Amino acid sequence: MSLVGKNIIRVDAEAKANGTLRYSDDLDFDGLHGAIVRSSIAYGNILSINFSEDFDFSDIVIVDYHDIEGKNTNIILTDDQPFLAETQVRFIGEPILLLAHQSKKRVYEAVEYINIEYEVLEAIVNLQESRHNIYKSIHTSKGEKPNTSHLKSLSKSYSTPHQEQLYMETQSMLARYHDGDIKIIGSMQCPFYVASALEHLTGKKIEVEQAPTGGAFGGKEDYPSLLAAYVYLLSKKAKQDIKICFTRAEDIAFTTKRHPATLHYKSQFDTYGKLHALEIEIEIDGGAYITLTPVVLARAVLHAAGFYDCEYIKVDAHAFTTNTPPNGAFRGFGAPQAIFGIERHMDDIARYLEISPMQVREINLPNKNSISITGAKINDHIRLRTLFGTTRNASHFDKKYAIKTPYKGIGMALFMHGGGFTGSGETLLASEVWLELHDDATVGIKISSVEMGQGSLTVLPQIVADVLQIPLSMITYHTPNTAKVADSGPTVASRTVMIVGELLSQAAHSFKELLTPYTNLSQYRKTVQEYLKNNDKRRFHASYKKPDNIIWDEEHFYGNGYDDYSLGCYVAEVEVDPIDYRVHVSNFYAYNDVGKVINPTLAEGQVEGGVAQGIGYALLERLIYEDATLKSSRLSDYTVALAADLPKLKIAFLNRDDSAKGLGELPMDGPAAAIANALTHALNVSFNHLPITPEVVEEQCRLHVR
Repeated sequence: MSLVGKNIIRVDAEAKANGTLRYSDDLDFDGLHGAIVRSSIAYGNILSINFSEDFDFSDIVIVDYHDIEGKNTNIILTDDQPFLAETQVRFIGEPILLLAHQSKKRVYEAVEYINIEYEVLEAIVNLQESRHNIYKSIHTSKGEKPNTSHLKSLSKSYSTPHQEQLYMETQSMLARYHDGDIKIIGSMQCPFYVASALEHLTGKKIEVEQAPTGGAFGGKEDYPSLLAAYVYLLSKKAKQDIKICFTRAEDIAFTTKRHPATLHYKSQFDTYGKLHALEIEIEIDGGAYITLTPVVLARAVLHAAGFYDCEYIKVDAHAFTTNTPPNGAFRGFGAPQAIFGIERHMDDIARYLEISPMQVREINLPNKNSISITGAKINDHIRLRTLFGTTRNASHFDKKYAIKTPYKGIGMALFMHGGGFTGSGETLLASEVWLELHDDATVGIKISSVEMGQGSLTVLPQIVADVLQIPLSMITYHTPNTAKVADSGPTVASRTVMIVGELLSQAAHSFKELLTPYTNLSQYRKTVQEYLKNNDKRRFHASYKKPDNIIWDEEHFYGNGYDDYSLGCYVAEVEVDPIDYRVHVSNFYAYNDVGKVINPTLAEGQVEGGVAQGIGYALLERLIYEDATLKSSRLSDYTVALAADLPKLKIAFLNRDDSAKGLGELPMDGPAAAIANALTHALNVSFNHLPITPEVVEEQCRLHVR
């Protein structure tokens, strides 16, 4: 009756398909609608706030920073970001006041009648202007720099832009008021993060519950803490329920994005393409406040050289502040930027030597003696070689690469993704899971890991049901609520199946060991009833314990960056229209090694979605800022990949008998590099900066002709 590895239909499929699933904005509501008064300048001091006499504010609830009873700092990694600006603003859109009214139309009208006078200061709007405003630096190296006098050398720069998560449901939050108590319900990835932020804001514990969440991709990791604070403050003052649901334009303009990055690679290699030295400089744009930037930078560093074998690697990485909205988590979390850099550079080495990019990758594959950028042994060398060879053969890469067809090309990206929190993060989280046995022999999962479209509601019960050998229908999944479930950590970092799923398996095994052996469902029910007669224990725990082989030194940035790695080898085939220079990805091979696949259909869906996002990242998506003002805050301006833009997609999973590893982020990491490499092959022109729009293709082709 094994359930792991089976294509179980998602348990929430029917409710999503027929529209009965109730998201935040669908919940019963008879309260006030909230709105945010934001800064209209990028950087400056607040001199005065004036309420126009042309509007009646008498029935508008108004909140400013004076209404905060605790601390006016949203602590994520540091405490630099206020919930509400006090005397200074640092980006266009920074919240200053909160308003609420029964009429959503009227409260948005009220915003227009508030005039804020500023002392305008000079803003820094991009990385090029921010050379002396460093949030965080990381320096690491391994090996001794060899004598490079006899080697070839290549220096290249690459850059990646902002990217919008564009989840289907915008940021939404609801405060329920009852006799002075306030409960927060909303669209989020990390209920305990929100609860922690509210405790800092209020000085007391606030109950937080996740509502069905219509997508997140990292964009609902840290930002919901701010929105929860806003509905809480308004609810406390109004003594009523409060709801804030962003418009799409608000959401795109003011919430966190993927960090823009510039990456400079200087490599030394021999005539066969074997790397001997690699020096990397990374710069990322953190925006106006730190949020999660230091950890994004760390992940970028850990992925900056891939798993390639090189005797000397040195990385200098910096995160800078700019007067644009803070950047935060987005699927991949620094890895897509770094992988774009190293995978483009491997192809550039091949072009420089006039050899196949397969030869350059193959000669630099790790072996049993290879050491990672942080001095850890690369244990995945056999897995990586197998994946590389399998994908190379399945895609007929060498044959297709050798045949030069005008305006057609093929490219590869070979990459890894560390599962779980970076460094000692998982140890610090100390995640816990609960399984609860009910009188009817059903088992409840009580954890903070959320369903946000990726399939947790199906996959995690599959794991528990598989261990207990009972039907999936006998496993319930409690709504993540900070007053009622264990803190299993945030639903981020490709950790849900790899970390939380493993803990649930441990808890299920500990329960099963207490039961009399059974071979069918009837016997299971009888043995549970016998157990309940003689035992009071109904809750079974499991807690994260650091594996013995994981050693991490945060101060020296040294050791195993992650508990385990998933691997990807992606091949893109492209066609370029010679008239309008539009790029079409015609075929795509997405080969993955994520170990045990719990639900193949859902796993394939993750890959399909990641490839679609990667195509948008590579070719289409642009956030256009002019003087720190976003000019592309609507879907008519921000173009993403649609069904017609997607290729024929061949998905495969290798090594399925191994332990489960992270999958959620891996498919986002490789597509952009594979597509850029394919375009370079098609047109014999380097494409080192994203996005590669038709205008960019035309310009590069014209420059090449000249």
